Amino acid sequence: MKKNEFEMNPDFYSTAPLWKILERLRGEGGCPWDRKQTPETMVKYFLDEGYELADAIGEGRADAVCEELGDVLFQLLFIVFLYQEKGLFSFSDVIRRIEDKLIRRHPHVFGSEQLDTVSEVARRWEEIKTEEKAGNEKKSLLSGIPRSQPALSLAMEVSRKVAACGFDWEKESAVWDKVKEEMAEFQDAVDKNSEQEAAMEFGDLLFSLVNVARFRNIEPEEALREMVAKFTCRFQHMEAALAETGKEPASVGQEALEHLWQDAKKSEIKKESHDCDHRL
Repeated sequence: MKKNEFEMNPDFYSTAPLWKILERLRGEGGCPWDRKQTPETMVKYFLDEGYELADAIGEGRADAVCEELGDVLFQLLFIVFLYQEKGLFSFSDVIRRIEDKLIRRHPHVFGSEQLDTVSEVARRWEEIKTEEKAGNEKKSLLSGIPRSQPALSLAMEVSRKVAACGFDWEKESAVWDKVKEEMAEFQDAVDKNSEQEAAMEFGDLLFSLVNVARFRNIEPEEALREMVAKFTCRFQHMEAALAETGKEPASVGQEALEHLWQDAKKSEIKKESHDCDHRL
């Protein structure tokens, strides 16, 4: 990319075509589905597109990344459009805010401060972030944690926050004791056939396991994602083996499926294999 390509190519800064499409979709005679949407309903679609983008990046598929970036951009503009319709803020306001924030939080680039390492930059970023929010009343140490993030990531972030202030087990063995305690309580709830209590105890069990992961420096979200990818790979191997005989998983018995599963484990198709589709 040439140094001045941003200035030369209007595509880098013009979203006008997408705005015109949104105006048409949301206007009289537009699309009933698009006209019905609200910021609240669009959140799910925005997150879904974000996950699809993450998959494309993880798989190294540049063409798919390009397409998914377009989808994410459109969802983002759609949400801005909805707020702009209500006169609450405009796209220019969004751009101005992030521009000001980035300049403010990079004093070593746009100012005279000297920050030479990644850790120094990260520390200064957090300091500036704290200064920005100084005028706002801080309700809790856990305030500001995004509640809409995946549950395992949320649990890990909450766990780290409270551990940092000293609310933690002294040693890892104590966390394992907690896991055993929660497992027993979950089993008891299951034995009593109490769905509501079992769900609550299952949550307690998961949270205790997240704390084990924290002590072991394991990211639970990534660990579970890798496990699901491995499971998916093995199951697709089973499907492929059955397809060679004109059969499907639902058409054979449990014993045959277990045998195929063991075969899949032995062959253990690598994650990078093109035979394995990790998009669930």
